[in-house]
Amino acid sequence: MPDWHGIPRIKMMKESMKPYCIAIFVQLIYTGMFVISKAAFNHGMNTYIFIFYRQAVGSLVWLPLLQRKNARPAMSLLVLLKLFFCALIGITIGVNLYHVSIKFTTATVASAADSSLPAITFFLASLL
Repeated sequence: MPDWHGIPRIKMMKESMKPYCIAIFVQLIYTGMFVISKAAFNHGMNTYIFIFYRQAVGSLVWLPLLQRKNARPAMSLLVLLKLFFCALIGITIGVNLYHVSIKFTTATVASAADSSLPAITFFLASLL
């Protein structure tokens, strides 16, 4: 039986809007990262030092989440090695190239290039 006050409808609308709100929040975080990194580089900060600080802060943010006592299967050395190389090749090289290139462009160009990555990925995947 429908509620005449519309409360179930509002709850359902809130649930359906969650992914959109999260996507907007993530884009705001990325925009802040672009502007802050460009400002840091304009004031003479070394690219590699900035990347180290960024990775260190990211690790510290994730650390409490990883300390939870969940039943996790043990990882083999081979799985850890694969994860290490995926992180090294994927994230580390990509972040280094991005931060070196942002020294020579504006934060707007970096944001536009980053926003076009899903479309480029889709295009390359469709070629395969």
